Amino acid sequence: MRIDLRKNAEDDIRKLRTTNIPAAAAVMVALEQIEADPKAIDKLTTHGDDPEVGKDDPVRLGIKRWETAKRRSVLLWRFRIFDTPATVYRVVYGYHWQTKQICILAVVHKEEFDYDNLDSDIAKRILDDWRAI
Repeated sequence: MRIDLRKNAEDDIRKLRTTNIPAAAAVMVALEQIEADPKAIDKLTTHGDDPEVGKDDPVRLGIKRWETAKRRSVLLWRFRIFDTPATVYRVVYGYHWQTKQICILAVVHKEEFDYDNLDSDIAKRILDDWRAI
């Protein structure tokens, strides 16, 4: 499976590299492991599951739906990467069923993103990016 890393998410990772290199590396490893896992789509679209993804050295993720967005009929998700320097970051994504791709929309620090506030700059950016796909 190929991941679609959207431009703003790439920018988030680039910024993370300047502030927290180990966390940025952990995010990139997780994305590589997701791409290598043939069951990644099922694992990443099951709320509440804490799957391991990858092959040789899998990573464990915490999967949750973005419930506030779902109430507006937007089905997006987030995962966190357990037991790494990136555990305090959330990777926000959607599953694009037509292309069968996981689309990475943002990488955000958990303290800087309020999932309940859809009017925040980051929420608007994520929702706009998803709608543009």
